[in-house]
Amino acid sequence: MVKRIRGHKVMKTFMLGLCLGVILIISSPAAFAESELRVGWDSSEMLDSCRITNAWHYESQGCMFWQLLYDQTWLLGPSPEYNLVPRAITKFETEDRKKWRFSLREGMKWHDGKPVTAEDIAFGMEYLPGSDPTFSYFDCITVKDSIVIIDDHTIDFELEQKLGHKYAPFNFFPIMPKHKFKRYKYEMTKYDNKQAIGSGPFKLKEFKAGEYIIFEKFAEYWDDRPTVDKISFKPYGGTDAINMALKKGEIDMLGYTGISPLAVKILEKQPHLEIVRSPGVALLWLTFNLHPEDSPIGDLEVRKAIVHAIDKERIIQMVYHGYATPHDSFIYPELPEYNPNLPKYEHDIEKAKKILDEAGYKDTDGDNLRNDSKKGSNIRIKFLTSTDSAESVKIATLIREQLKKVGLDVNIQALDLDTYYDILYYPQGNGFDMAFGGEEPGPYADWIWEFMRSTEGGGAGWNTAYYQNPEFDKLITALYSEDDMDKRNEISFKLQEILLRDLPHYTLARPDILCPVNTDLLQGYETGFMGGVSNWINPWTFFNVHPK
Repeated sequence: MVKRIRGHKVMKTFMLGLCLGVILIISSPAAFAESELRVGWDSSEMLDSCRITNAWHYESQGCMFWQLLYDQTWLLGPSPEYNLVPRAITKFETEDRKKWRFSLREGMKWHDGKPVTAEDIAFGMEYLPGSDPTFSYFDCITVKDSIVIIDDHTIDFELEQKLGHKYAPFNFFPIMPKHKFKRYKYEMTKYDNKQAIGSGPFKLKEFKAGEYIIFEKFAEYWDDRPTVDKISFKPYGGTDAINMALKKGEIDMLGYTGISPLAVKILEKQPHLEIVRSPGVALLWLTFNLHPEDSPIGDLEVRKAIVHAIDKERIIQMVYHGYATPHDSFIYPELPEYNPNLPKYEHDIEKAKKILDEAGYKDTDGDNLRNDSKKGSNIRIKFLTSTDSAESVKIATLIREQLKKVGLDVNIQALDLDTYYDILYYPQGNGFDMAFGGEEPGPYADWIWEFMRSTEGGGAGWNTAYYQNPEFDKLITALYSEDDMDKRNEISFKLQEILLRDLPHYTLARPDILCPVNTDLLQGYETGFMGGVSNWINPWTFFNVHPK
């Protein structure tokens, strides 16, 4: 026998539960609020358009902007292995690492709903490298007419040169929609790209040049990520304003660079912030201009004396307050390509003086400054740096003080960034003797050696030291095409040895990255990479961060 319950009692019970549910929903702050990752940037870093430009490779915000909107063939996984993680391409097939077959992930869509096909992959491969040299790295150059579309999800192509290492080609390369860019295929940078239609995990919601950028989650993205509803990029007028925004909880993280060591003492006291300390992705070095025929810098003995006179530990303490490590190579010490047996130039003032004395550079007029053995005048070193970085000016000042102890006169030329680059990348103009430089090679860093490829070997434009060494050129080319990892390491070891033997550059330090993250409402910040929670090799924080 079924026991019947009076309807008004059932309704009364239901209404009571409904009311309680409504009360609970209304009282919950997450009930109606979108989850948002708020990212702070220095106002000078904000993009001025959505166009494809070299900012997508060379500028902090540009590097992150396109990785949210556009998928790419593959990404680096976290340390220590930094393995290849497939993204738009799920299968990379090759027998000789020159001829390749890529298999596109099925079910991918553009933000406007159209399907992503092999036509799009082929279009980008063929035309993007020619539209902007930024995208024409050696692993993105194909043999003419070698790109063949097999079906909607399969494409064959041949590289101009065999690709070494363990990775696939077309690294850090956006998948572009053919239907949007086909009218501009020979000049893709001319397309205004205002909608920025991609196939990445986020869509562009609003772009207000210099004011803000808002991204929203792409609901039809192939992966489970992203896990926040939107991301906002907000500009601030300098480091003090950014630090105050972090302190007040107005932003959750910084877009690329970390905070200064001095700011750590203030921000680490905030209960909503956690300071993530990571080994940096940036390496800092000195460049010696070897072009001027009559400059003492062209004498290897002078360069040896200079590097012996430099006190790296003092620089690290005075400029970075201990948040950096001394370094001696273009390769990170945790990677298998690093040579652990490199010759050391220990800080030794007396040894530096002895080297200069024996090379004939002595103080002949009693003014405590050494004289050029050929000209007789005081040696005066033009030291180029940029006012864009307070740290670089401080380092230059310390080096000037250190070199004065061995009788070398240093004239610091601190210039705006554009002028600095104009002079640095044209060593033939003899506008500097020594320059402060740096780069972010990343774990897959074969390209970094292009800074030393000779002019005749095709190195014009990158070779800031005007270093000319055919033996070095051959080793760079061999490294690019060697896929036996043991043999690759042998070549890498040799390159590093020659770098320290000839001293066209001298690596100084690897600054740590100090990243404050707001842990009140969000978690999942990706900390398993060099360079902090957000940089060009680590967009994973934007994909993984999620509400608590």
